[in-house]
Amino acid sequence: MRIPPIPAFCRREQVEVERQEEGGFGEPVAVPRCRVERSARLSPNDWQLTAGCSARVYIDATEYGGDLAEGDLISFDGERHAVAAVKRLDHPDGTPHHWEADVA
Repeated sequence: MRIPPIPAFCRREQVEVERQEEGGFGEPVAVPRCRVERSARLSPNDWQLTAGCSARVYIDATEYGGDLAEGDLISFDGERHAVAAVKRLDHPDGTPHHWEADVA
């Protein structure tokens, strides 16, 4: 069983991901069709942002084939944001469905 991708109409922004590497950061990778939820639009419930973060970024695995970890950089709105917390959600077969990253 496969979970359908996040609908395209919900993913209207492009971000760039810079992975941590030994000695610095790698080249930016453009990831089209992501969703950026700025903190002002998130409700205070179980889905609340990690303390001190300004946005949650949803990256669908159909758009990005890499991985994402705390400390990586995600660029949007003309600024670079550090990943403070990241959660990978998988299909039942263990392959990634999408990542949810809280960025500061």
